Order: sequence, then C-alpha cells, then structure tokens
Amino acid sequence: MKNFCLPLLTFALFLAVQANETEVKEEETSAKEDAQISDEITEEEDVLILNQHNFDRALKESKFLLVEFYAPWCGHCQAIAPEYAKAAGLLKNESSEIKLAKVDATEEEELSAEFEIKGFPTLKFFKDGDRKNPIDYKGKRTADGIVLWLQRRIGPSATILNSVASAEEFIESKEIVIVAFFEDLEDKDVETFYEVASDTIDATFGITSSAEIFNKYGISKDTVTLFKKFDEKRADFEVDEDLGLDKEELVKFISINSLELVTEFSEEQNSRKIFEAKIPNHILLFINKTLEQHREILEDFRNVAPSFRGKILFVHIDINGNNEHVLKYFGLKNEDVPTIRLINIETVKKYIISRKELSAETIKNFCQDAVDGKLKPHLMSEDIPEDWDKDPVKVLVGINFEEVAFHESKNVFVEFYAPWCEHCKELTPIWDQLGEKYKDHENIVIAKIDATANEVEGIQVQGFPTIKYFPAGSERKIIDYGAARDLETFSKFLDNGGELPEEEDETLVSFIFSTIHYSLLDSQPQL
Repeated sequence: MKNFCLPLLTFALFLAVQANETEVKEEETSAKEDAQISDEITEEEDVLILNQHNFDRALKESKFLLVEFYAPWCGHCQAIAPEYAKAAGLLKNESSEIKLAKVDATEEEELSAEFEIKGFPTLKFFKDGDRKNPIDYKGKRTADGIVLWLQRRIGPSATILNSVASAEEFIESKEIVIVAFFEDLEDKDVETFYEVASDTIDATFGITSSAEIFNKYGISKDTVTLFKKFDEKRADFEVDEDLGLDKEELVKFISINSLELVTEFSEEQNSRKIFEAKIPNHILLFINKTLEQHREILEDFRNVAPSFRGKILFVHIDINGNNEHVLKYFGLKNEDVPTIRLINIETVKKYIISRKELSAETIKNFCQDAVDGKLKPHLMSEDIPEDWDKDPVKVLVGINFEEVAFHESKNVFVEFYAPWCEHCKELTPIWDQLGEKYKDHENIVIAKIDATANEVEGIQVQGFPTIKYFPAGSERKIIDYGAARDLETFSKFLDNGGELPEEEDETLVSFIFSTIHYSLLDSQPQL
C-alpha cells in the first residue's frame, strides 16, 4: 500500500503545482474583471438587491438600511419575503430615509462571513453608513412590525410628556403603556430606558420629568411604571439609586407585567409573549370552557395566580380551541380534562398535580411545591406492548427503557423517532434490516422508541430521528451517533464497539484519487 501511494502522491503534487499556476492566472484575470463589475443597485419589489460589489454604495447612499441575509431554499425566508417587500413599499410611499435590502447569503459568501451569518433569515440594521456596527433586528416578521421597529430605531422611542393632561391622554390611549418618571432627563439611565423602548415594539412608551405628573401618580423617585387596563391596573419598577436602571431586569419586568395574571393560550395571538416572559415555570390548566364546572376551576386558578406573579406563569388552554398539538405534547386527551401540568421551559421537565380534585388550595400547594423545588418530574410513557421483544427491533417505552438500554451486559442501539417524521419513515426499512442482521448477537440489541409519546429522564431529543448507543457496563455511558444512516455504516459502528474505524489507508487512497480528479477538472477549459 505504501509503495503504491508514493508515485500517486508525486503525481498528485505535480498536478497541484500545474493547477496552482493556472489558478494564479485565473485570479489575475478575475481581479481585472471584478474591477470592471458595476456597483449599480437594482430593485425587486422596492427591495434593494445587494452583493459584494454594490454593498458599500448602498451604505453610502442610505442613511438607514435594513439588510436581510437569506437563502433561496429557506422556508422562513420565503415566509417573510412578502412582508418584507410590503414594509419596503410602505416606507417608500412615506418618502422615508429607511431603505430595505436583501443579500443572497448562499451566493455572497464574503458578505456572509463578514457579518457572521449563522442562520436564515438574519436581518441587520445599518445607520449612517457604519459597516462595522450593525444592529441585529429583533422585531416581528410582519410588515407593520418591521416598520414600527425601524421607526423606533431612527426616531424618539418614547413620547415626552410635559403636562398632566398629556399624561392622562397618553395612558388612556392604549391597553398597555409604559411611562418613565425621571427627575433628570439627562441621566444616563434615560438612555437605557430609550434602548429598551426601541426593542420593545409591542408596547407604547412615554417619559416625563414633570413634578406635576410625578405628584399626580404618586411617584417620589425615579420609577418606570407600566399602566394597563386589566388585573392590577399598574405596576412600578423603582430605579436603584446606587446601581441605576438595569436593562435586563426592566425587560423582564415589562414582559411579566404585560401579560394577564392568567393568560388564555393562543398560538396566533400570544404564544410568543408567553415564551418570552422570562419565567421558566409555566402552569397549564386544561379545561373545556363550555362546562360550568370547568369555569369554576378556572376561577380558583385565577385566585391563586397573584401570589405567584413573576415566579410561575399561569396559562389556561381550552380544548375546544386549535390546541390539539399542546395536548399531544403533554400526552393528554380530551377526556383527561380538567387537569393541570407544570413545565419548566428551560429544563423541559414536566410535573403533574397528584390530587385529582382541583381546588384553590390544591393548586396553591402544588405551585408552592414547584417554587420550593419539591416536585418530582413526570415522565410520559406508553404501556409496554405485549410483543415488544418479539421482532428483531425491540420496542421501548418510557417504563422499560431503563431496564433495556442500560443493561450491563448489552450494547443497545436506539432510534428515537416521531411517527410523523419523513426521515424516520425513510430510515425504517434500514433499521429493520439492521435488527435482522444482529438479532442473533447475544450482546447487541437494536431498538426504537416513539419519543413523542415517551420520555426518559436525562435524555433530551432535539430532532428526529435521533440515534444513541448505550454500551454495556455499569458506567451508563451514552454515545450520540452522527454518521451516515445506512446499513454498512451502522454495522461498522456496532462491530467496532460504538465508534467508526479510522481506515487510514483507504482514506489516503481516496484522498489522492479525489485530488487527481479535481486537479484534472480544474485544468480543463470551461465550455
């Protein structure tokens, strides 16, 4: 093998030198061509089309420029496209100084690298031609949301209130308004407040230093107050005299207090607000709102909520709404309601109330146990099928997973799948072949588990299919499999004790031949 590789390496090096000389000449020609490329900017539905040749010109000619970095194949990019174009049209009709542009990040690799584009779509906002310090867009992906976010960025993000009358009118104008009371509008904390107002487009912001307005609303020190037309009507956030205004804490305060004490879940209207509320513990009451008994439980639920404001987010879900996916996620059916589940959205651990009777007292005790860390996670599991080990591929559920996967004398290879997943369906015949191949091996088990209906403590599945290897022994190791999903590669992985063989000689020969192949291709004239 080594004697055979030597002349091949020599030949490959010779070709590489030849190809390099050709490449140098091509680069010189390309450089001349680039110099002649126009920096002209074209438009598509009022959106500027940018590339590496006209990007600088766009920055120079646009005082404010929002740029979308997209990929043509990206579903999210396709979804935002009509809203983005609509926003561009709205701004153009207003003769705004703001321009919208887009860059095909799959074609413009240099721009993508410069602005560290990691996902699609990514939107960046440039002010006054500053190429070095763009601002990441964090607003809604709707035309109105885009326009409002941009307007907040270029103009005052809060209305200055100079009289009691103007303050009263302002506070009554919206469902939620946030007013900053600062004795000195030149204070550095005011800048922090404006930054928060620029990013928080779901609310309306005002600011005042008027002593009369301070007195009207009983304010005696620098305070940010959230006025709302529900629940407690207002909430105050006092600025720490020593530490100043904490931006992160103010954002959290606004997120928490902008929500009702008990929020009815709606995928379209408030799911984003719920998950951005920065409260990890969410308690969910599943009910049928058409039933009086269930509405009475909802009232008990509401009565408990004030005691846990900021600690637990209270949400109720009507099974008559379009919420089947939420019930399925928690392993629930319509006949299971009324019932309560608590989930920590950071750990994704779920908890179930132990008592069947739902009352204000039992709900309050359950919440207090959650705050005190006394609850034990509830793991979903299907019943063990009677024939779970009949076929070469063993069927695991939550209940029997521990016993099978962590068996000290078995090496267990498990596919975590979702019944609706197309990639999982494509893998099924290959996984069955793998099971058939290793069915007579005493120490190798091929298994599968429906990860949408079964949960295993300590194992989180982020995508489907997920494949994990549990080697024999008492150490309870878990090895993530990330190689090709074919019978040959699976077999090599299993036969080599849970890792793929290096196969250095084969890889070297493959590399040499691929080098020769691409060197020859590069040296051919283009037709």
